[in-house]
Parts: sequence; C-alpha cells; structure tokens
Amino acid sequence: MTTPHSPPKRRTTRTRVIRVLLFVAVAVSLVITLRGLDPGHLWAVVTDADPRWLTLAVLANVASQVTRALGWNAMFTGSRIRLGLLVRIEFAVQAAAAVSPEGVGEFVRVGYLLREGVARTVTVTLMLVRKFFSSLGLVPFLVVIWWPGSGMPGWAVAVAWAYLAVLTVESLLILRVARTPSAPAREGRLRQIVFDARTSLGPVRRPRVFAEVGAAGLVTRALDLVAAAAVAKALGLGLSAAVLVLVLLSVEVSNIMPTLPGQVGTFEAAVLAATAGVLGQAEGLAFALVFHAQQVLPQIPLGMMTMAGRSLLPNRSKQDPT
Repeated sequence: MTTPHSPPKRRTTRTRVIRVLLFVAVAVSLVITLRGLDPGHLWAVVTDADPRWLTLAVLANVASQVTRALGWNAMFTGSRIRLGLLVRIEFAVQAAAAVSPEGVGEFVRVGYLLREGVARTVTVTLMLVRKFFSSLGLVPFLVVIWWPGSGMPGWAVAVAWAYLAVLTVESLLILRVARTPSAPAREGRLRQIVFDARTSLGPVRRPRVFAEVGAAGLVTRALDLVAAAAVAKALGLGLSAAVLVLVLLSVEVSNIMPTLPGQVGTFEAAVLAATAGVLGQAEGLAFALVFHAQQVLPQIPLGMMTMAGRSLLPNRSKQDPT
C-alpha cells in the first residue's frame, strides 16, 4: 500500500535527477566548448589584467549591494528597517549564497529579517517582488540588442524578446494579485498564508514605492553593466554594449537552473554562450572567470564580517529590559 509520504519522495527524487542532468549538461557543454584550450594563453590574459579597471568593477559590485538594499528599504514602509542593517544583510545573503547550496542565501535573509519582526511570509513575498523588479531593471538595456546594426545573432534577439514577454506576463499577474485582498471567508492555514502574502504587497501598490523599487532595480543593473564593461576593459577585450548586455541577460536566464554554490559552472557557461563568436576560447573563459570572481570574492569576506557582527543579533530594544 502506498504511504502518504510517497508523492513528496517521488518529487524529491525527480528533482534530484533533473538537477544532476542539468549539471552534467553544463559540464559537457563546457568541455566541448573549451576543447583544445591553450592554458598558457588563458593565464597570460588573466595575469595581464589592469588592476585599476578591476578595482572599478569591484566598487560597482559593492555599490550594487547598496542599491539592492535600497529596494528592500523602499518596500518596508510600515516598519522602516535601518538602511545600514539592510546593506549588511544583503552582503550576508550574498556571502552565504556564494559558499553554500542553492537557496541558503535567501534562507539567511528570512532569518535575519525575522529577528527584526518581519514575518516569514512577508519576507518570501517581498523576495519574489524584489527579484521581479531586478529582472525588470534589465529591460531598458535590451534596446541595444534589438537596435538595427547591433550585429547580434538571431537567437540573442529572440531570447531578449522572450525575456520581455515573460516579464510582461509576470507584470499582469502581479497587478492582479496585488489588489487589496479581503479577509479569508473561512479559516485555514493556507488561506491565511495567501492573505498575508497579498497583504504584504500593499506598499508596492503605492506609486512612490513602485517607483523607488523600480529605480533601485534599474540602477543595480546599470552597475552590473559598469562592472562587466570594466572587466572587459581590464582584460583588453573590445566588447560592444550589445554583447555586454547579452552577457547579463544570459546570466539572468541561467539563474533559473539549479546551480552549485556561487553559480559555479552555469555562470561561466552563460558568459561563454554570450561571447561565442566574439571572443576566442582563452579570452572568453578569462572574461567569464574574472567577471564571476569580481562578483563573488568581495562578497564573501564582507558578508562573513557582517554575519560575525553584533548588528545582526536579535534586536534587544524589543526585549523586556528586565
């Protein structure tokens, strides 16, 4: 007789199989793409990088964590959380995501915000909203891919249009879900969770908050583009704006795949796909590795220092002084 726990186990097994197959597909594609790579040439390209441009890329990366925190700060209109604390939480989340399995970073965010009195349902809902605005922030830059004479291959143009179409559908769904909900007519944990999630979208319905979160997403993407351009400049690679935007788009699309900690493998595969036909093997891999490193490596020590700081301990002001 089938036990009640069989369906979840089957789903878990299926999920693991799909994840392993995706990892294998990424590994195989990397091996095929990089077959015959000259390691000496790769090393020369990396070691000749201009540290001044790399410094600019790192600074842009650090600044983008601040703009992400600004987006979160805009959504907490009811109980404003200090911006400095949100910045430290952002670094802690990114550090956890860089060194641990997929999803742990956002679990860390839930835990830290719970200490500040933010319910789990609210945090999870706002995470989805923030992710949506982050994706939406990339849309204005897609114009350079669609621009006549950009030299972009047909698949890149198609992916950009598909990306816009998906975000358009998501926008319509969010507008529908974000309507002011009525209290659940019947009791039930699931109904209450849905009600709390829709209620937490209340601030996003305000035009000022919508504009602030959208602006934060746009500036964040602009800083990502600055970092990509700085890395290309540091390596002496003449990449056009269209290629750099395609790199960001490819990395964004690759985020939907199950990944290793820090997006190792899928990130490089996405960058190599975007620069195929524009850069050689060594140059493409060097750009992928350095661009990935400047995103992940600075976040790890900063995030670790954040997690070790007293600022992320429970808010003692909310405790009984006796």
